[in-house]
Amino acid sequence: MNGKKHNIGFRLTLHGVVTLCLASVPMALAQDAPTTQSLIEQNRQLADEVRKLETRVNDLEAREEQTQTAHQTADAVLKDATYHSQVLSLTSLNAGFAPSAGFVIRSPDGAFSLHPGLLADIRYMTSVRNSLPAGGSGEVVGHGGTDTQSGFDITRLRLTFDGSVYQNIGYFVQLQDDQGQTFGLLDAFIAYHFNNTPWTIKAGQFKDPVWHERNLSEARLLAVDRTYDETLLGGGQTSRVQGVSLLYEQDRTRGQLAIHDGYDSINTKFYDAGGIGSGNTGGAGVTPTDFGFSGRLEYMPIGDRTKEFNPWTEYDQFTALNAKEDILVVGGGFDYSQAGSNGVLFHTVDAQYDNTNGLGLYAAYLGSYRDLNTNQGVVPGNYYDPGFVAQASYLVLPKIEPFARFDYTYLDAGSVTGLKQHDTEEFTIGANYYIHGQNVKLTVDGSWLPNGAPSDSDALGILKDSGHNEFVIRGQFQLSI
Repeated sequence: MNGKKHNIGFRLTLHGVVTLCLASVPMALAQDAPTTQSLIEQNRQLADEVRKLETRVNDLEAREEQTQTAHQTADAVLKDATYHSQVLSLTSLNAGFAPSAGFVIRSPDGAFSLHPGLLADIRYMTSVRNSLPAGGSGEVVGHGGTDTQSGFDITRLRLTFDGSVYQNIGYFVQLQDDQGQTFGLLDAFIAYHFNNTPWTIKAGQFKDPVWHERNLSEARLLAVDRTYDETLLGGGQTSRVQGVSLLYEQDRTRGQLAIHDGYDSINTKFYDAGGIGSGNTGGAGVTPTDFGFSGRLEYMPIGDRTKEFNPWTEYDQFTALNAKEDILVVGGGFDYSQAGSNGVLFHTVDAQYDNTNGLGLYAAYLGSYRDLNTNQGVVPGNYYDPGFVAQASYLVLPKIEPFARFDYTYLDAGSVTGLKQHDTEEFTIGANYYIHGQNVKLTVDGSWLPNGAPSDSDALGILKDSGHNEFVIRGQFQLSI
C-alpha cells in the first residue's frame, strides 16, 4: 500500500512539471521568435521522456501487485506445508536396521517403536544309553539293552515383538512352537519406567527372575542348551510366572522383586494354579500353588558404565564375544511358592567374569528346600536338593570359541522313586562358530552323563536311564533376528 501512495505522488509531480513546461512555451515564443522551432523540438523530447516515465511507473505498479500476490501465495503454501508436515510427523514411520537390536520400526520422534524378532534353533541330536533293564526304564523310549536315538529337531521356533509406547512404556511378547508343540504364548508383559529414577514396574507373564542361566535369552547361551542341573533345580521346572515385578537398575546394581501366582503358573487363569505334582525334580509336590514371591539382586564390582556403553549388555550373555570391558558380576535369587500347607524355597548364588581377551567364566550354586505336609504327588517330609554348575569359554579366534562345562545335581532320596542313582553329573565340551555374532551361529557339543538321567529332558537330547552311562551329541544352527 505504501508503494502505491509513492507512485501516485510521483505521477502528480510529473504532471505538474509537464504543465509548467507547456505553459512556458507561449512566453518563450513571444520573447524570442527565432528560437521557436528549437523550443518545439525540446517540448517534443520532453513529452517523450514523460511517456517513458509513465510506462516505467505502470510497470512498477504491476510488479508491486505481482509481488504482493506472490507473498500471499507463499504464505498460503507455507501454512499448508506446515500443516501437512505436522500431520506427517504423527502418521509417518521410519524403518531400519540397528546392529544392537535388528529390524526396527519407529515413529519420527522415537516415542513409538516395534521390533519384530525371530529365533530358530535347528538341531541334530543323538542319545546313546547303555544297559537299559529289560522292559526299559525310559519315559520316551521303553525297551531294554543299548538304545540309540538320533534325528533332526526344530527345538525352538519363537516369534517376538517388543518396543516402546510413549517412550517410558515398554512391552514384550513371545510366542513359541518348540518341537512341534501347540503354538502358544510364552511371555507377555508391559513395563513402565518412572522418569528420572532407577525404578521400573512390570506386569504380565514373564520368566521367574531367580536364576541367571534361565534369565538369559535362548539366543545367547554358550552351549547348545542350558544345563541339566538347571532343568532339575532351576528355571527348567518353574518356567514362567504371572504377576507384578518391581525392577531397579542404577550404576553397578540391579535387582528385581516379584509377587506372582506361584512357580510354573504359565498360561493359567486367575482361579487356576501352578506347581508340579509327582516327579523327579526339586519342586515336585508343591501344587496347586496359592501365591509366590521371587527376587534377585546383582552387583558388578568390575565394569564401568559410560554414556556410550552399558556393561550389563555383556553380562546378558555367556560369552566374551565383542567384550568392550572386563566385567565381574555376582548375584543371587530366591523363589518361595506355597500350595496349601506345602511350600518350596528355590535359591541360588552365582558369579560371571568376562574379559576383553576372550575369556568367559561362570559358576552357580542352586538349591531347593521343600516342606511338604500333605501328599500332593510326593511323600510328606522335608527335602533339600543341591546342585552346581561351572563353565569356561575362550575365543581362540574372533569367530571360534571352544568351551567346557560341568554340572551336578543331587535329589533327596525320600522325594524321588525308581532311581538307582540320586546324584547326576553332566560333562560337556563343545565349540561355537560365530558366522554373524549371536545372530547366526553354529554350535556343536557332546555330553556324558556317567550316572544317567533321572527323568527325560528331550529338548536337551537327554533321555531317562538312571544309573547307567548316557552320551549325547548335538549340533545346532541358530538364526536370531
